[in-house]
Amino acid sequence: MQTSKISAVIFDLWNTLVPMTNQVKQQAFKETSRALGFDPKVLEEPWKETRSRRETSNLSEYLYWLRRELNSNWSDENILKAMRVRKRIHGSAFQTPYIDAGNVLKTLKVHGFRTAIVSNCSSDVREMISSSILEPLIDVVVLSSDIGIMKPDVRIYIHAASELGVPCSQCVYVGDGNDNELEGAAKAGMHPILIDRGDGRRWNGTHVKTLSAVLKEVGVN
Repeated sequence: MQTSKISAVIFDLWNTLVPMTNQVKQQAFKETSRALGFDPKVLEEPWKETRSRRETSNLSEYLYWLRRELNSNWSDENILKAMRVRKRIHGSAFQTPYIDAGNVLKTLKVHGFRTAIVSNCSSDVREMISSSILEPLIDVVVLSSDIGIMKPDVRIYIHAASELGVPCSQCVYVGDGNDNELEGAAKAGMHPILIDRGDGRRWNGTHVKTLSAVLKEVGVN
């Protein structure tokens, strides 16, 4: 990678900076369903089918919309309870970000790189980031739920670069490869790097095993 022109490093969130196991996701879904007074087995399919709507809109508005779509009788209090459940379970992941995340972000800032998070997620994640140790180390946070666009749409990457004040060609994008995010970053003109956490995802481009290895890729020793 030609590092002389790289001026920003953009990170995916889940399983890149912050762990999110399938077990935790399943726990969050089941407890959310029960908070809504709904059988998780019945809610599972419509929940999956409406992911794009959930992650491109306000979470509370989505839950009210889903209530109408399912002709359900869950109450406003059920919705508030469900949101509290998700905040508690998903938010707990921010208590233990990957061990090298903080150091890598600090090092990048010391060396003058701009930093960003770009994530496909529900709107409640912004508050989780804001109250985490990552917040002061990140210049820009772009969430699909805020701008109504999900990865791998090139517009979300272009938006992030614009917020950072740099062209896409000067951005490195680091992610675990979910949602075809690396392909999207490449199409936007960024330099994608797969962080390989052992899930077997294939990528023909640059890949690293740890966040610390990203520093070498951008010319920081």
